[in-house]
Amino acid sequence: MEQEKKQAVALMRYSAIAPIITGTQEDYESLSAYFRTASAKGIKAPDGSLRHYSPGTLEKWYLAYKKSGFDALIPSGRSDCGVSRKIDDDLREQIIFLKHHYPRMSAAAIYKQLRDNGSIRSGQLSESTVCRFINQLTLQERLTNNQDLRRYERPHINEVWCGDSSSGPY
Repeated sequence: MEQEKKQAVALMRYSAIAPIITGTQEDYESLSAYFRTASAKGIKAPDGSLRHYSPGTLEKWYLAYKKSGFDALIPSGRSDCGVSRKIDDDLREQIIFLKHHYPRMSAAAIYKQLRDNGSIRSGQLSESTVCRFINQLTLQERLTNNQDLRRYERPHINEVWCGDSSSGPY
């Protein structure tokens, strides 16, 4: 997430808990009553839409702010960003092996191969997860240096000749 968007989200979170911090929520009998009311009203998101967060979420923001200040309201990304949680090391190595030795093999064919040899059990992993991993792998390692050539295309002129004949009219 870009830094401006993170700051905007942090400001939105701060605006939701600001009456508690500044002490202007005197109309409410307790913090939980304020959280319930604020949750029911909704909070204007940075994109202008009205969002409804649970009272527990608002309380979590308030406690984080009390503990660490405004920086605690800035959203942090996932710690395992870019790493697949479903593909274990053994399966990752098999996919990399297949893609290195058969660079023209599609993601669907690799998924079918892994399912057929028993590396993937039914319902354990989806084909789109394997496809996403292969796309990421291809971008990272630039696995194939082959040009994408059609059936009768070649890199140099006169490498392939094709003829056609037919019998003439009777």
